Amino acid sequence: MTSRWRRLATATAVLAVLATGCVQQIPGLGSYGAAPTRAPDAEIEIRNTDHGPVDTLAGNAIFDIQQFWTKEMADDFHRPYRPVSAFYSIDPDGTVAAPCTDEPADIRGNAFYCPSRDIVAWDRKVLLPQLRERFGDFLVAMVLAHEWGHAIQKRTSLPSDHTIVVETQADCYAGAFTAWALHGNAPHFQITRPDLDRALSGFLLFSDPVGANAADRQAHGSGFDRVSAFQDGYEQGVPFCAKFDDNRTFTQIGFQSERDQDQGGNLPLPQTLDQGPKDVDAYWKSSYQKLYGQPWKPLAGVKPFTDADRPQCDGQPVLDAQYCAADDTIYYDTDALGKVYKQVNGDFGAISLVGIAYGQAVRERRGESTSTDSESSLLSAICATGGYARDAFGQTDRNRLSLSPGDLDEAIRALLEAAGSSQFTNVRTTTGFDRVQAFRDGFNNAKSCK
Repeated sequence: MTSRWRRLATATAVLAVLATGCVQQIPGLGSYGAAPTRAPDAEIEIRNTDHGPVDTLAGNAIFDIQQFWTKEMADDFHRPYRPVSAFYSIDPDGTVAAPCTDEPADIRGNAFYCPSRDIVAWDRKVLLPQLRERFGDFLVAMVLAHEWGHAIQKRTSLPSDHTIVVETQADCYAGAFTAWALHGNAPHFQITRPDLDRALSGFLLFSDPVGANAADRQAHGSGFDRVSAFQDGYEQGVPFCAKFDDNRTFTQIGFQSERDQDQGGNLPLPQTLDQGPKDVDAYWKSSYQKLYGQPWKPLAGVKPFTDADRPQCDGQPVLDAQYCAADDTIYYDTDALGKVYKQVNGDFGAISLVGIAYGQAVRERRGESTSTDSESSLLSAICATGGYARDAFGQTDRNRLSLSPGDLDEAIRALLEAAGSSQFTNVRTTTGFDRVQAFRDGFNNAKSCK
């Protein structure tokens, strides 16, 4: 393919993304078992605070995070939790600097844990207010939970000398806290399923610049790497996170050619719409029998269309990317995929949506439901698309597309945003978190897709 968005979005420089990012929230339904009533604001000593709403939110998050670690340190590390020594709220345009920095402006756009002083500090004027406004209160808690991950490393051990391992382990610990919070244990957060998706969209922005090398001493990981670590912590908890080491696989890669770098890792849109579906088709022709022990049955057709000439399937207008079992045809709307291409700043988001339609065709060939309003059917098709993405990662066949830096991040953004919309699915009960998890399941093991 060729890769994606060049927007800078690291833990120390997220503001450029916040200023230019475009995140569309697709709400899910239902809610997690959040705390039935919200507790009064926590009484937390925050140094240099302005006593404003952002510091109140940070104090509530600190209270809940430390309550979580009080339990987890005893349960998982068999030692008491020692609270972080101090918390600092800093105005980067003010006169007070945080410990471990030279001047107030050093913290602009940042939150950090300083191990030598055992303190957590944050930019209260720019970073936390913008995160809260764009992505909700809980992303602030997630960011601080990541910093507490570093505090826990100080209290236990570092997993590696490689920064990317250290940073993603902190993401994993943040995911474990999030699971605890979303199941009703956090006194100060009443969280719904859309809250998690919204926060996850924001968390995705804390990725390294596209094309950065995972071996760099400042590497934090691609969006896919960071979200993967976060979801691993959410699903498997602190004991899993504690086992992070240099054997963990990361997908962050650099550009392999000047041409790919010049294009930002992206095929032009016309080539994306032409070559992308062909490449997904080529994957299933070569991989279906390996996965399922049966020969691949070629599709009757793969047909692009525009908004002006939308076809029908079984008497109903087709979705923007859909497999129609009635005529065994994949349909995709080139106008809609063009919008996704622009929305996620790259080609692989659009290609992944076509991949989901192919995933439904795979289900039909396996004798399973291809209903467009079935949650299990949709997640299974997304899982199959993750298998395609893994095959494309490091693909060396010159007749096939291979992933470029940022491609997997584009897929996640498309799954969080477009894949949950009524234009692409009739299912209204999945969350972006679930869709991303299904994609990752297929990426890790294509045979796991049911």
